[in-house]
Amino acid sequence: MDYLDPKSQRMQRIRLWIGYALVAISIVIGCVILLWQAYGYGLKNGQVIQNGMVFLSSQPNPASIYVNGVLNPATTNTRLTIPAGVYKFELSSPGYRPWYHLIPIYGGQVIHYDYPLLFPVKLTKTIIAKYAAAPVIATQSPSQQYLVVSDPANFGSFLEYDLTNPKVPPVTLNLPQGLLSPATTSQSWQVVGWANDNQHLLLDHLYDGSQEFIELDTQNPSQSINLNKTYNVNPTSVSFNNLRYNQFYFYDSTTQILSAATIGSSTVNQLETGVLAYKSYGSKDFLYVTSTSSDPAGQVSVELDNGGTDYFVRYLPTSTIYLLNMADYNGTNYSVVGASSGDFVYIYENILSQAQAGPNPKIEPFRALKIANPNYESFAPTAQFILTENGQNFAVYDIYNDIIYHYKTSLPLDSPQTHVSWMDGDRLMFVSGGKLVVFDYDNTNRQTLTPALPAYPSFFAPDYRSYFGLVQATPTGVDLYQTSLVVP
Repeated sequence: MDYLDPKSQRMQRIRLWIGYALVAISIVIGCVILLWQAYGYGLKNGQVIQNGMVFLSSQPNPASIYVNGVLNPATTNTRLTIPAGVYKFELSSPGYRPWYHLIPIYGGQVIHYDYPLLFPVKLTKTIIAKYAAAPVIATQSPSQQYLVVSDPANFGSFLEYDLTNPKVPPVTLNLPQGLLSPATTSQSWQVVGWANDNQHLLLDHLYDGSQEFIELDTQNPSQSINLNKTYNVNPTSVSFNNLRYNQFYFYDSTTQILSAATIGSSTVNQLETGVLAYKSYGSKDFLYVTSTSSDPAGQVSVELDNGGTDYFVRYLPTSTIYLLNMADYNGTNYSVVGASSGDFVYIYENILSQAQAGPNPKIEPFRALKIANPNYESFAPTAQFILTENGQNFAVYDIYNDIIYHYKTSLPLDSPQTHVSWMDGDRLMFVSGGKLVVFDYDNTNRQTLTPALPAYPSFFAPDYRSYFGLVQATPTGVDLYQTSLVVP
C-alpha cells in the first residue's frame, strides 16, 4: 500500500512538480528558439548571425538567381534566407537581358521583389496595321485590353483593337452624324481619360479655336454624347467624377467655377467658385486651389471639399501649375499637394480624418519630396509609389517601404513629351532618341527597346507578354506594331 504512505505521496508530488517544471522550461526554450528564428537569428561557424528573407519572382519564370556573382541552387519563384548585409542580385534566363538590383537585407526583415521583368535580348516587330497618315490619338483602356486609334482617313471614326488577340481586325467606331460641331479650318482630338468601365472614353474635340467634349461609347458608338450640347455648357476642362461614366465635373478657367452633372439630369450644380485647379477623389471629395483676400502675399490656399464642407489644408506659392492628387494604398488615403514654383511636394496621410479631428484641426503632411519646380506628379497604378518630376529630375516615394528616391536620368525626353508615364506598377517609360526607354521606379535596370514616336504612348498587353507602339514608316505614314517579350 505504498500509495497510502505519506512519504511515497510526497515523493510522487515532487516528481510531478519536477515534470511540470521541465515541461514549462521546454516550452519556454522552444518559444525562445522560435522567436529567435522569427527574428532571423541563427548559428554559422559557431557564431550567432541574424538572417533576413527575400522573396523573388520574375517574368519569365523560372530564372536563375545569382547572389554576389554566385549561382544560387534555387530559381524564381522562391524565398531565400540570407545573413544581414548588402547583396547584388542578378536574375537571368537564356535569351533575356539580366535584371540587377543591390538589395540591403536587415536581420529579421522579410522583403518581396515580385516585379522583375526580363526583356528579350533581341526584339522583333510585327506590323499590325499601316496608316497612310499619322493618327491624331491612340489610347488604351484601363484594363489594357483595348487600344483605340483615331482613323486617319475619317475624323469621326476610331479603330478599336483587342490587344489580347491583335490578329483580329479592328472594330470601326463611328460617331453619330451631327454629334460634332462642324469645323471649317482645322480640328483635332485630345484624350481626357477613360471611365473605370473600360467602355467610355472622354475626348476633347478642338476645332476652329473652340472646343467641345465628347464621351465615346466604344461598345455602342451610337450612344456617344456631346457634353457641351447635352448640358448647354462650354467648360475649358471636363473630368469623370469617381471615374464613373455618367458623372462629370465641369470647370471654366475664365469664371473659375467648378460644377458637376450626372447623365439623366439636365441640371448642372455649381460646387465652388474661385477655383484655380482641382482634383477629385471618390464620389464627393476633391482638393482645390483658390485665392482669397486673407491669403498671405504671393500665396494661395489649398482646400479639401468633403461633400460641400471645406477644410483648409495649406498655403502654396502662386504658380502656373498646381499638383493635386489623392489615392488609397492598403486602406490608407494619401494626398499629394504642390506647386511648380515651389521646391517641395507634400504628402498627407488620411487627410480627411485629420480635417475632422477637432474644432480647429491642423492638417500636417507626414512626408515632403524635395524637387525644384515640379511640373508633374502621379501615383503608380498600384498606388505604392508617388512620382514627382521636373524634366529629367525625379523624386519617388515608396509608401510600402517608406523610402524616398531622388535621381536624374541621363537621357532627355523627346518632344512633345513633358513627363514620363507608368509602364506598370513598378516601371516608368518614355521615348528618348526615338526609342522607348523603360526603367524601374528607383532608376535601376534601364532598358532601351524598339523605335517609337514620342507623340504617342506605348501600350502593353494585359499579361505584359508583348507591347505595341507606333513608328514612322514613311515621311507621312505610320505603322502600328507588336513586339513580343517572350523568347520562343
